[in-house]
Amino acid sequence: MRGLRLFLEEIARAGGKIALGHFGRVRIEAKGESIVSEADRAVERHLLSCIRSKFPGDYILAEESGVNGSARPGPATRWWTIDPIDGTGPYLSRLPFWSVEVACLRGSRVEGAVVHMAALGEMFTAVEGEDALRNGRPLAPLPSGPPEAHSYLFVPCREVEGLGIRYGGRRLSLAAASVALAYTAAGSAFGAVLEPNCAYDFAPAAFILERAGGAARYLSGKEIDYAELADGRLAPEPVVAAPAAQVGWLQGQVSWG
Repeated sequence: MRGLRLFLEEIARAGGKIALGHFGRVRIEAKGESIVSEADRAVERHLLSCIRSKFPGDYILAEESGVNGSARPGPATRWWTIDPIDGTGPYLSRLPFWSVEVACLRGSRVEGAVVHMAALGEMFTAVEGEDALRNGRPLAPLPSGPPEAHSYLFVPCREVEGLGIRYGGRRLSLAAASVALAYTAAGSAFGAVLEPNCAYDFAPAAFILERAGGAARYLSGKEIDYAELADGRLAPEPVVAAPAAQVGWLQGQVSWG
């Protein structure tokens, strides 16, 4: 697994350099109800090229180009998710809260992940069976107790129809699921509530959180089967993330529908 971690770090670091090279120099383009830029496409081309070179024939789900591969992943199939710039809105607003994120999966589970916040100099990685790392150092175990009065909860940056959150602490929105989950893994926030997203938006950072002693679950309590999202569809419900001992409590503070 060490080889996988080094590979993920290498390609994400190079992708971050590409993104920084375009930072503040690209124009906003409409993409349905969202936005995109040439920077997203340039980083994605780099990541796709690296994965295809080392793992030819693997199935890849990428945000901008969609599905790359003919057969949906089976229970033992290795496959990948790519979000070249998670947080395109902050990126195009010249804010630092965005990341290059990649996950390597086996069937329904993540085996390795990277979240690289190039503008902040942050590199979060995790591989199966090993500690989650932040800039090469293990993340401290997450506390098991309930949130304090001034603990932050990451929430969506816009109104989401049907989503209700009861939380007595502080709320924070950064418009990038990967950044929210990575900083939850680092203990900077109690947890996060995510609107329904695609696998490439949250699978890498959710795995990093898991390796740090946290948990990410659907609001209903169901475990997330990423293979069900391998075609690029949105998750069927919101995701809640917190220290493993408290994710059930957080589920009770959120309503949907």
